[in-house]
Amino acid sequence: MGTTGERVSTGRRNLRRGVVAGMVVFAVLAYVAVVLLYAAGGRGSDVQSRFLGVPDPEVTTITFSPMAVIGLTQRIEVDARISPAAEFRDADGVGITREIGFIITPVDGEQSFVVEEGSLLELTKSLTIVASSGAIENWPLDRYTAAVGVLAYITDENGEKQVIPTEVKWEGFLTGWDFTVAEDYDNPVGTVDTADGRDDPVPSISIQANRSLSTIAFGVVLLGLLVVMPALVLFVAIRAFTGRRKVEATLTSWMGAMLFATVPLRTFLPGSPPIGSWIDYLIVLWVVVGLITGLVVYVLAWNRWGTPTPQLEEADADGGGGD
Repeated sequence: MGTTGERVSTGRRNLRRGVVAGMVVFAVLAYVAVVLLYAAGGRGSDVQSRFLGVPDPEVTTITFSPMAVIGLTQRIEVDARISPAAEFRDADGVGITREIGFIITPVDGEQSFVVEEGSLLELTKSLTIVASSGAIENWPLDRYTAAVGVLAYITDENGEKQVIPTEVKWEGFLTGWDFTVAEDYDNPVGTVDTADGRDDPVPSISIQANRSLSTIAFGVVLLGLLVVMPALVLFVAIRAFTGRRKVEATLTSWMGAMLFATVPLRTFLPGSPPIGSWIDYLIVLWVVVGLITGLVVYVLAWNRWGTPTPQLEEADADGGGGD
């Protein structure tokens, strides 16, 4: 009997050690994964339009750089850097010798603007691109797509607009986001009549913004921590209710703190998904339900196993004697 009991005790100790070691290994692997994903993610690559074939320094260029992705309103904020072609630059390479008009669509506000003669080169204009699809409620798997068309023109002596060769580029990165950008000539924003009578597509690029793997991993870790909290509370509550562990009333404060910690952890998710996202229905709601259930079970355990007051014990004893 003694040998059997020692084996059982040793097996339990080994199991506990294995569980603790597994949790430590999992935490270390999760930490390394998040750090590596953060170090490797978030960089974007240049994309050049095929409107005039290979890049040409003699072509007017619009270069988009991402500044922010606003999932709640399905918008992508960018800086558009304008580089006029050499024929529109003065001898010193400082100013513009001719007025150039630009049309960029779809964006919030005015879609057309004019760069006046004498303006400095390498102008930058802040724009907000309207995404055609995307839903922040799908966080962290939400993605936003947009197709942006750019058209540059000059006005001749007769007041007629003449389209000038334009090139579209994308460069830069935005922390927490990955961008997939490509030329979009299968479904262009529009077409334009050129001076030689051709009907060419407007220089366009398609943009798709996805949350980076590091952001997704960050969110998964936080959601995992939320799931752990009710698991711990229910474990303690059930053990106490079945009488395997002593009831301590102070643990109710710990359980209440777990409940109040749910909201701060929920609001700490990167990207601030709005209340009502799918994670609320699948995880957060049930975390709250699990915590309250554990608290109720522990209160029942306290009522069942807790030590009554001395006055109540004496009253019960007197009452029993009288019967």
